[in-house]
Amino acid sequence: MALFKKKCVYCKEKIEKGEEVWEKVKVPEFTGVRLQPFCSEEHAELYRKNIKGIKRTNYCPRCGV
Repeated sequence: MALFKKKCVYCKEKIEKGEEVWEKVKVPEFTGVRLQPFCSEEHAELYRKNIKGIKRTNYCPRCGV
């Protein structure tokens, strides 16, 4: 039974327990870094490259938009 399988953050494929690659990466919605599961080192590196230019939020506290 596969109730608690992890999914790769980059490709969303299910990963078998013990085969995941854990990396500390920046998550745009949060400050700091989080430990995230990936199916391979290549996907971890691609995620880091793709996420680098994304702003954390588009909310402007002054105008409320």
